[in-house]
Formats: sequence, C-alpha cells, structure tokens
Amino acid sequence: MGLLTNPSISQKAKYCRKLVRYNTLICLTLYLLGVGFFCALPDGNFNSATYFSENALLPGLVNSELEMETVNLVKSLSAELQHERENYPKGLPYPWLLAKMRRFGLETHTHNFTLNYPFGGGKRFKGENVFGILRAPRIASTESIVISVPYRPPDTVHTDVSAGLPLMLAFADFARKKKYWAKDIIFLVTEQEQLGMQAWLEAYHGGEEGRILDSGMLRARAGSIQAAINLEVQSLDINHINLKIEGLNGQLPNLDLHNLVQKLSSKNGIIAGYKQTSSSPKRSFRYQDKLFNVLSMVFSQASGVPTGNHGLFHKYGIEALTLEAVKRDKVQQQFQEIGSMLRIIEGISRSLNNLLERFHQSFFFYLLVSNDRFVSIGDYMPSLALMAGSLLIKAFIHYLSLYYSGDESDTNEKEEVESKPKNNTEIGYFSVGIVLLVAHSIGALVMFLPHSETINQYLYGANFSTQYGLFTVFQAVLTIALTLPWFCTMRGINAEALHVAVLLELGTALLAVGMLNFSLGFSLSVFLVPVVILIRPAVSKTGQLFSKLGCLLINPFVILYCVVIGLTWHLFPELAFKPLLNKAHTAAMDAITYSVVDSMIYGNWLFDMVALIFVPCWILLWVRLSNQD
Repeated sequence: MGLLTNPSISQKAKYCRKLVRYNTLICLTLYLLGVGFFCALPDGNFNSATYFSENALLPGLVNSELEMETVNLVKSLSAELQHERENYPKGLPYPWLLAKMRRFGLETHTHNFTLNYPFGGGKRFKGENVFGILRAPRIASTESIVISVPYRPPDTVHTDVSAGLPLMLAFADFARKKKYWAKDIIFLVTEQEQLGMQAWLEAYHGGEEGRILDSGMLRARAGSIQAAINLEVQSLDINHINLKIEGLNGQLPNLDLHNLVQKLSSKNGIIAGYKQTSSSPKRSFRYQDKLFNVLSMVFSQASGVPTGNHGLFHKYGIEALTLEAVKRDKVQQQFQEIGSMLRIIEGISRSLNNLLERFHQSFFFYLLVSNDRFVSIGDYMPSLALMAGSLLIKAFIHYLSLYYSGDESDTNEKEEVESKPKNNTEIGYFSVGIVLLVAHSIGALVMFLPHSETINQYLYGANFSTQYGLFTVFQAVLTIALTLPWFCTMRGINAEALHVAVLLELGTALLAVGMLNFSLGFSLSVFLVPVVILIRPAVSKTGQLFSKLGCLLINPFVILYCVVIGLTWHLFPELAFKPLLNKAHTAAMDAITYSVVDSMIYGNWLFDMVALIFVPCWILLWVRLSNQD
C-alpha cells in the first residue's frame, strides 16, 4: 500500500505531463540555440589563430636555392608547350612530355585507364596519364610525395591550367640535381580531370577489378605517399593563389598543410588563402565577412564533391590540397611571379621532405573563419548536437506520451488517476517494425535501381537521355512512396511509437553524418529539424493540411529543387520566372545524375546516404501523418 500512495509517483507524472505538453517549445528552443551558437563562431572568442603543430614543417627552415636558370627554363618550356598544344588539340602531347621527363632524369611511365560508362548503352572512355619518379638518393623507396598537374586540351570548356606543366617540369630538373631528398617525388600529369586521378590512385593502391572504372596497371611505383600538391596554374603572370581544400565526402587536409602553403606563399610575395579572390590579404574584421566565409565553406563541403584533383587523395589517408594560381586581369608579360611560384613549390617539397611521420598532430576537422583563424571540431559540434539532439529529446517526450497524458487537474482525485503510468499501453513493436522494413526497402530500391543493367538498357533503348531516364525512375518510386499509406493496411500500428522510431533514426543519422562531414549534417539539420519538430498530427483538417505540406517540403526531391532554384536565381538573376524554372529543372536532373555517377565511380556517399536513410525517414513521416489517431 505504501507503493500506491508514494507521492513521488504523482510528482514524476506531473513533470512528464509538462514535458509532453511543452515538447514543441522545448525542441524549438534547442534548435534556435544551435543556430545561434553557430552564428557566434565567427566571433574571436569562439575561434583560434592558426599555428603549426609539427615543427618539421616550419617554412623558416627552408632556404631557397633556386636560380634564374630554372626561371628561364620555365619560360622556354612554356613556349614549347604552346606550340605542341597546337599539334594536339584534343589530348595530351605525350611524345613531348615523355621526352622532357626522360631528359630531366625521371623514371618515366604511362598509365592507361578505361571508363565503362554505366549508362548510355555501354559507352567506353579511354585516357592516359603520364608520370615520372625521382628516386630519393638518401633512402630506399619507402615514402614519397606527389606533385600533380591536370591537363586540359585547348578545346576544353574549363579554365586553361597548362601553365602548371612547365613549372612542374622545371622544378623536376632542379630537384634532380639535389642530394637531400629523403622521399621519392612523383611528377604526375593526369588526363580527364578527376577521372584520371581516381584511376591512377586506384592503380597505385591496388584497385578492384571488374568495376566501372578499369584503372589498369602501373609499371612502377614509389614509396608510400605521404602528401600531395596539385597545381592549377592559369598563367605565368600570377595575381594570387586560391587554396582548394575540400575533398571527397567533405574530408579536409591536415590544417598544418594549409598553414604551410599559406605562410610560404606570403613569404614569397604571393597572397594565398582559402577562397582568395584578389591580391589583397583577407583580413577583414567585420563579423559579416567572417560569417560569410564560414558559410561558404559549409556549402562547398556539404556536397561531398572534391574541388580539385587533390580531394581524391584523402580517402587513402594522404594529405593533399590544390594551389589554384589565378592569372592577373591585366597581363603585364613580366612574369615576375615565376620565381616566387617555384620557390613555393620548393619550400613545400622540402618541408614535406623533413617529415619523419605522417600528419597526425594538427586538426583534420575544422572551419576556416579567415586565412589565419579557424574553428575546431570541439567548438562547432555543440551547434549540431543542439539541433539534432532536439529530435532525440522529442523522441523521448513522445515515448513518455505513450504512458503519461492528459492535462493537470484541480481535483486530487483526477490527478491520482492520471498520474498512474499507462502500463497497459500496446506499443506494437512488430507492426511498427514492418512499416520500418517497408520504408527502408523502398530506400534500398532507390539506391540499387541505377545499378540495374535491365533498366539502363531499357532507358537507352527508349532513347531517353541519362538525366531524364534517372529522373523518371526516381519519380516513379516517389509516386509509390506517396501512395503507400492508401495501399497498405495501417490498422494495428501505434502511430506514436512509429513517430518515436522516425525521430530516433533521423536524429542519430544527423549526428553520425555530422561527425564525418559537419557541413552536410549542419545543412540538413537547418532544413529538416524545424519542420520535423513542428509536424504535429492534429485532429483538425487545417492542422493535418499544414503538417502534410510541411512533410512535402522536406521531401529530398523538393529540397533539391529548392536549392537548385536558389542557386540558379543567384547565378542568373536576369532570367524571367518560367525560363528560371526550366533551367532549374534541367540543373536538378543533372545534379541527380552526377550524384549517382559520383557514387559509382568515386565513392561519394551522398546519394547512397539520402537513399538509405533520409528517403525512408521521409516515407515514415508521411505514413505517420496519413495514419491519424
């Protein structure tokens, strides 16, 4: 009898009912705190100045030994290359490049690769890379560094970066004459942009056979690659250097490597920095400028698409970044920056040559506020934890609602009755599990449909373009998902238990994604969390309508279209409304196709993650709203 009259039970039920009653307000408050915390990160009290954790990288230890002979060689090689490019308008001038590498004493090889394009009736694309190895004279070939240049033919739609080739060759000639190298140096020229780099890395590390990308075989290898520098030099008349750091799936190079390149560039008279747009240093003290810099990094990193060839090294544990040397607007033809650029390459190579172990001391997860300030993972993760954590708290409160419900009563009798836990509540785990299984099966179907040869052959036979064919397939799956509540029997399903399962899965997924790619987890949280919190299955028709509209708003297709329309409007403000929508529709279909192809070839897990996690979560929310109590 003492247990039945224990006042602590009544007090516990009272607090539980308050949590159930104010759950939306509590969760929205946590969400707003998370957004506010992120907005405070650009403030100097929430970020730190950059510094070197690895003393062996200190650029002050490097004294340049470059002479005018190397600078003159760059000018000579540049003139020869321009002549050769006229004779090879479609591809790489292999005979000239191989001859120059052998002349400079490099162990020179070619590398062939083939892309078996999964769409378009079995088309095949072939390419060939060229690389030369400078063997370290002081040690066996146990470690190496890579200096790479992507080659773009004259008829390319991309910016011409052929000026990086003579710089690399001239530095190879300079490095061959030195005896202090303790690591092999690989000089790599890739064809077909990131496709050539992916093929070379797979072949170097032993790629899997029978894949879409046939990486071929390498005739020679150097030591284990410690770091890589990718050069995109637009002209020998350089204005500034833009440092590209975002890699595959949002991975970043070690912060020490970024700091090294920036310091060496400044020391040699060329301004360098992340998303550098002019020759003046990015030292703005305005809050809005620093916030814009952080947001621009978040949006760039969220897609998981590398910003350069360097981004494919990261998944092999190799630190890499791209130096995009931007040409001067008004050409001066003095080429004073050639020597500076060569000294930067020399300084980076010699600093990396000093390393006794792999990068491990500095940060791998960070956000850059400016060129000399950053936010570490310990400082920015609380913002994501507050936003995604609000879903977990909402799941806990909904779980309480299975046992405690009702408003507080003024009469002691009613309070006694309602304070007792509802131990006889039927949660119905089996029926909820069936719905979870069906939803995730549809997500798996979305993921595996593009891999079906039968479907691909049918789309090709029907003369559908790849973009339109994939869009049609996914649209059909979306239609099935939308009509699922009307074709499946929802009787016997505990709607609140299903809601708890959705909230738990979505909150956990956002936190897990944020640990690997904070920018993606944060971006998804900003879009999804407030709508999921505000979705409330209501008795009134108006409440149901608004909840379903909110659910449709966070559909992955709708989010994609909203993002693409916003970007299209930003890039093409002169377009009228209808042409803007048509252009955005085409861009959205392209984005879907690129995400599928990137998943198949490079291992970008954005499409797979959306298909396996967020599509099923959306289906479960839709089923929940269609199964009103």
